[in-house]
Amino acid sequence: MDYQSIIKKYKTPFYLYDINELKSRVDMMKKHLPDIGLCYAMKASPILAGFITDYVDRLEVCSPGEYEICIRDGISPDKLLVSGVNKTRESINRILELGGAEGLFTIESPEHFEILEDCYKGYLELIEKFNSLDEVPEKMGCYIRLTSGNQFGVDKATLEELCEKVINSKYLKLVGIHYFSGTQKSMKKIEKELTMLAEYGPELAEKTKEAYGLREKSANGNTRDAFEGLSLEYGPGIGIDYFRKSDDDKPVLESLAERIAENEQEMVDLTELVEKTGIRNSFSNITFEYGRYIASICGKYITGIADVKTSDGTNYAILEGGLHQIVYYSSMAGMKVPFVEYIAGDKVASAASDKSDVDKKDYVLAGSLCSVNDILVRRINLPKLDIGDSLCFNLAGAYSATEGIALFLSRDLPAILVKDIDGNIQMVRDHVEMNVYNGQSVFD
Repeated sequence: MDYQSIIKKYKTPFYLYDINELKSRVDMMKKHLPDIGLCYAMKASPILAGFITDYVDRLEVCSPGEYEICIRDGISPDKLLVSGVNKTRESINRILELGGAEGLFTIESPEHFEILEDCYKGYLELIEKFNSLDEVPEKMGCYIRLTSGNQFGVDKATLEELCEKVINSKYLKLVGIHYFSGTQKSMKKIEKELTMLAEYGPELAEKTKEAYGLREKSANGNTRDAFEGLSLEYGPGIGIDYFRKSDDDKPVLESLAERIAENEQEMVDLTELVEKTGIRNSFSNITFEYGRYIASICGKYITGIADVKTSDGTNYAILEGGLHQIVYYSSMAGMKVPFVEYIAGDKVASAASDKSDVDKKDYVLAGSLCSVNDILVRRINLPKLDIGDSLCFNLAGAYSATEGIALFLSRDLPAILVKDIDGNIQMVRDHVEMNVYNGQSVFD
């Protein structure tokens, strides 16, 4: 890739997302589990929502803001799963205003049940006043989230109570259960979770089947909601290893390609667990939800070098960006070394280039924040760095653009570039001044 031309045109720092790499990633995942639905958890990288929608079955949104992004990007509301622990009447009413109840919604508490039922009842009454109800879903489709022992979802006893309430509701329809316990999980933990769900699915299905029977009797024989089995929305939380194994002699890009190939093994292992646990036999429909595992591969973060100095024998490179712009899960405060490419002049050399050892040095890569904690890498061997050179941080497609402490020190947000499916590069967000959000002007 011609980084120099891109840098010259758009200026550093910026994020760069490759949609071909995104599509290839999704294609690989579908190849291994073609019969299991694929959901993109857009919190991993909201900027990709509009680009990935044609490649996945649905997108999970966890906030009113994420829903707004999807609507602006032209994503059909019926592809959205509205999740999150903080649902309010105001936020659900706004979602119904924008997209109706064409998508799916999670219930994470008894309060959520009340909110969703009340809001959809009001929505239908409003629609009936001004329009025909013929094309409006009779009921709002809901997953009930089962907790994994944290603040998300509800325990089994509460879940079963909510199932019966939803089944007997005039405005809500039970779709299934939602379960997600976190990210960067081991295969051992995933197997334990799938085994638990495979055992619980038929037990819950039998209870809900009985509840549907009770509802049918109380509704004078109305069988439109006759039991058809439960669906499962499950987040495997497959991990990404962001870091180099050692300072070997292989070029960075070759090592990165090997790491991505190794990472596909996780999908092979997951496929084996699906077979081993028999999860398919416990639910009528299954969707797996991924964020980090999909998005990480397709993104890069490129930043210029603002200063280079040596203090007490230690070489420091001060970057334009820092912890407010690039975040790697489990970096151990810069102790681990990510896949970093060196960009200088009219050519790109890797951190393990063919230059002689004389031309290479160990550097501390520090950010621009006035904080001793702003260290991206504590030791990396790179060609001799100069002010004006740049560095490309790979595997930066997930969370890096959103998890940083963006408001700290009022430094500008980087631009966001996208290399589309045809190989054309476009800027989807320019550099954004952050000082206006921290000064008194925000109150004007």
